[in-house]
Amino acid sequence: MVNFTPSLTYRIGTNSVLKLDGKTNVSGFTCNCTERFPPQTFSIEGQNAKERTTTFRQTQLSFNIKSLDCGNNKMNKDLQKALNAGEYPAVTIELLKVKEDRCNQLTELKDWVKLKALTKISLNGRSNDYWIDITAKKMAGNRFRFIGARKFCMSDFGVTPPEAFM
Repeated sequence: MVNFTPSLTYRIGTNSVLKLDGKTNVSGFTCNCTERFPPQTFSIEGQNAKERTTTFRQTQLSFNIKSLDCGNNKMNKDLQKALNAGEYPAVTIELLKVKEDRCNQLTELKDWVKLKALTKISLNGRSNDYWIDITAKKMAGNRFRFIGARKFCMSDFGVTPPEAFM
């Protein structure tokens, strides 16, 4: 593995969307994150050409649980209570590692590329690592577009869903 630690900056575009989709025993719901994120720095810890992986450092993206807007004040309060926002007010997503497809490299193509991202998601005082399937495309210059989603249960983080939730 080749190790180097350049300091890089990323910015989440104003058109980007971070949301939580969920299901209750009645219907589904969507909570959009209303928080805006300032530019942040991160480092590349190392790259492994044989495995086509890149390992990252300092890639934490945190947002306040109270910035999740479910379109209904009662649901917002129920979600905040269920996620224990009083004691643990933030959700943190940390990018740990990215694995590129063997045939397609993100920096070389203008087409969509499949990646796998190892992330650490922290909420309610607990952290879990998840691999997320990502579709990515290099845009103009140093701009990239990433699309990804991951299903998990509230109970993965020690959260007891309120009665309205499954």
